[in-house]
Amino acid sequence: MGFELHPIDPIGAEIRGLDLARGIDDPDFDRLRRSIVAYGVVVLRDQPLTPAQHVALGRRFGIPERGAFNEDTPDPDLILLTNRGRDGRMLSPDDVRLRLVAINEGWHTDSSFREIPATFSLFAAVVVPPVGGDTFFADLRLAWEALSPDEQASARGRVGIHDYAKAFARFGSTIPGNPVFELPAVRHPLVRLHPESGETTLYTSEHVMAIEGLPEEEAQPILDRLLRAAIAPERVYRHSFRPFDLLIWDNRKMIHRAQGFDPAHARVMHHVRIAGTERVVAG
Repeated sequence: MGFELHPIDPIGAEIRGLDLARGIDDPDFDRLRRSIVAYGVVVLRDQPLTPAQHVALGRRFGIPERGAFNEDTPDPDLILLTNRGRDGRMLSPDDVRLRLVAINEGWHTDSSFREIPATFSLFAAVVVPPVGGDTFFADLRLAWEALSPDEQASARGRVGIHDYAKAFARFGSTIPGNPVFELPAVRHPLVRLHPESGETTLYTSEHVMAIEGLPEEEAQPILDRLLRAAIAPERVYRHSFRPFDLLIWDNRKMIHRAQGFDPAHARVMHHVRIAGTERVVAG
């Protein structure tokens, strides 16, 4: 079939010429995967995938993770993100499903709270609000390259503590007694090696709450500086969704965050997140 690849300013690429509902052959899929690894995030417009087609595409990348509080999903391998209930009515702002996703408005990489984090994410827009609900992306390889030699030295060899419970508290969405909010902290290098490209990247986010072996007053300025480097405006791509947009990104080099939106408007997104296969290796 073949496809065209058009770089997006300042990062990412748009892919044209694929009709994923009709399938994708092995050569095109291999090129698609290489493009995602190279560009970090790719955009495919006008891809009205059914849940089954979305999941089938995800399984070409690996084994999907399964999300918590996902009872309404049409497929257990598909994470349903919606502010509408089964009856079609808008969910209350206090609904646990909405409080769980509020954390996504902070900069993060998917599943960094796991010992082996996610690899790829396939995110499809089904119903989009008229305003808001955008997603912002930044490239952690470019962030690493933007650091001075002294800043790189201050990060190299360090271990970040990814603490999901504290991250939820930061965004005001804790629910006492809920196990999702009580996950143990995990350790990951602040500088990582990409297992496919061999690139060195940062591995930081708003879920990194500490640096192992450093007191908070020393660690926090380092974490703040690394995050600022990662999300410098000149290196951030902002995606405004249209229905049937499909975004695929590589969590091993990208950081992203969601934008809030008026909860009076419906928003329905389908997400297939691919489980990692190897622990994070220090760069």
